[in-house]
Amino acid sequence: MDSVRAGRPTRRWAVVGVGQMAVFLAVVTGSMLIIAVPEIARTLGADDDEQEWLVAGYALTFGLLQVPGGRLGDVCGRRRVFVGGLVLFGVAGVAAGLAPVTPWLLTAVVVQGGALGAAIPQIYGLIQQQFTNEERGRPYGLLGVAFALAIGSGPILGGLLVDVGAEIGWRLVFAVTAPIALLAAGLGWSLMPTSSTAPDRSWWREIDLVGIVLLIVGVATLWAAMVEDESRTSTLWVLGPIGLVVLAGFVFWERRRARHGSPLFDLGLLRIRSYGLGTLIALLFGAYDALFYVMALYLQNGVNHEPFTAGLVMTPIAVGSAAGSLIGGRVVGRVGRRAVVLGLLMVLVGLAAVVVGDVFLPTFDSPHSAALPLLIAGLGGGFVLSGAGSSLTVVPNQTITMSQVPETQAGSAAGMLQTGSRLGSSAGTIGVSTALFVTVDRTGGNWLAAFRVALLMIAAFIIAALVTTLVDVYTNHGRDSCRPGGRRH
Repeated sequence: MDSVRAGRPTRRWAVVGVGQMAVFLAVVTGSMLIIAVPEIARTLGADDDEQEWLVAGYALTFGLLQVPGGRLGDVCGRRRVFVGGLVLFGVAGVAAGLAPVTPWLLTAVVVQGGALGAAIPQIYGLIQQQFTNEERGRPYGLLGVAFALAIGSGPILGGLLVDVGAEIGWRLVFAVTAPIALLAAGLGWSLMPTSSTAPDRSWWREIDLVGIVLLIVGVATLWAAMVEDESRTSTLWVLGPIGLVVLAGFVFWERRRARHGSPLFDLGLLRIRSYGLGTLIALLFGAYDALFYVMALYLQNGVNHEPFTAGLVMTPIAVGSAAGSLIGGRVVGRVGRRAVVLGLLMVLVGLAAVVVGDVFLPTFDSPHSAALPLLIAGLGGGFVLSGAGSSLTVVPNQTITMSQVPETQAGSAAGMLQTGSRLGSSAGTIGVSTALFVTVDRTGGNWLAAFRVALLMIAAFIIAALVTTLVDVYTNHGRDSCRPGGRRH
């Protein structure tokens, strides 16, 4: 067990290091999957809907299992859940690499997302437990650096692996994640602090199984309603109301459970101003992740570039993201949510720079006429600026959102925050990619126009997040809600 000093394990920075490995693994897997999807479609015959399910399904299950996983860690011990999730992720990665058909692959990818979804909240819960409000910006910033490194290396690594061969390349994308997961699991078991008390034999009574089922079914039903198919309209009108009813049942059940037992998620947390608004901002900003999928589709399918080239063009985003993470972790304690406002504005300016560079493309005949200006726009400011803005949004928002959450609820609260972000990512990816495909069809294959429409849709989500943040800043009269003693509503 870890020795304890001043109420905190002395190896708390080692815990952050293990957390960086897990975050890197989660993001790099999704990044490589995005690059590999076109090749998977060619070798396994996956259609547009199945491609969307592969990309968004990973993000969805990653988000759906965060709340149950966080609660399980609160009850049974965060080290146990963290290590178990990583081991399951590694096994599922091997299964994905051996997949002979798309349904097999989709199942393995969904399991991978769920396994990491259960593991990641343990890191945020431990940070909440081991660091004070004033200190949390730095570890969150370091997690953001791992996120940025994964964004930068994921597309390149994915492109290199896919280029190995049409049949074996995309399988290596999944196979290489298994040893990383097992290494992180081993380090987590040896370095992460053990629970102060072991769970008793009735620990399962603390797990809200009904709440878990209602949350998963409700969110998954709403998500399925958004997936494009030939009966999109009828599916939306049927599954949409069902999902809303199930989620209403979840809210009713959680309120009842809070009075008579331990809820999966304490809805009272949403009445804490910093947490409620921060979760909404995370939900809206999650749509920014659609940029990576759209870029991969545009550069590979629209402009016929190799996967490696597509990954290289997106690398400048990671450069800005790493810088933004370090800066965000340091300034959030002084400027509060104003840092989020600055980050969102930087994202919008960066996307506008990419659009401007895209407008001045000379022709659409040559692949290089599209790739080179996009690369220059990224290096010159577009992608770098939007990447820096994204981290300057996420890290301060995460720090402020979790600032007033009790330690005993840290796992489930972090899980719900991540769930909101992942659901925003899934919904944004589905909505934006659908708009991309529809525009390509209606314009007779004009990928350039479709790319611009997709960027405008992403910008609309960012503007919504900006408006929400500005309302918080101006109605909170400039108070720094990440400091102790912030207001609760």
